[in-house]
Amino acid sequence: MAFDLQEQEQIAEFKAWWDGWGKLIAVGLLAVLVAYAGWKGWNAHLESQSAKAGVLYVELDKLAEAKDVAKMKVAVESLKKDYASSAYAPRAALLLAKSSVEANDALAASAQLQWVISHAKEAGLRDVARLRLAVVQLDQKKFDDALATLKANEETSFAGLFFEAKGDVLLIKGDKTAAREAYKQAVAKLPKDAPNVKFVEVKLEALGNS
Repeated sequence: MAFDLQEQEQIAEFKAWWDGWGKLIAVGLLAVLVAYAGWKGWNAHLESQSAKAGVLYVELDKLAEAKDVAKMKVAVESLKKDYASSAYAPRAALLLAKSSVEANDALAASAQLQWVISHAKEAGLRDVARLRLAVVQLDQKKFDDALATLKANEETSFAGLFFEAKGDVLLIKGDKTAAREAYKQAVAKLPKDAPNVKFVEVKLEALGNS
């Protein structure tokens, strides 16, 4: 096919442009495609990992019902080792902590709750772990440790529960004045229809709501 002079000039300009920029653009496009393929593959991997972690969690729940703490520990460690980034791992650790408390193993319960605080991606789960850890520490009469655990919550919706827990620790520690103030804060922060509001008010009245 013959090209006229103008077409030949356009072709020559295109070739010159391609020599200067075309290869770079092609490499960039290839990198984008590779990154996209990798992203798709990674998402598929995450979905697969989540599914496998979910199966393990279902088995763990059955072990909890059977109160088989020894096998629960094996399952939880497997989840934490192989699926630590999944949403199931911290929930599994919370479940094992609960079973450990029921088995009077405060040390094991504390270890699981500390793991959740350090590794859970959801702030709400970390706050739940803090509240439960504080209860374990309170049962062990580790008052200062419990207060340190309750020093700050991440989710504002947990503020009332944290203040109530602080009040409980301070009351048992013997600091009634500080406990009263904590309960007042709890009442102020808790939703008015929260099931524990009345209970906190009873605690406050017992201390003298002044």
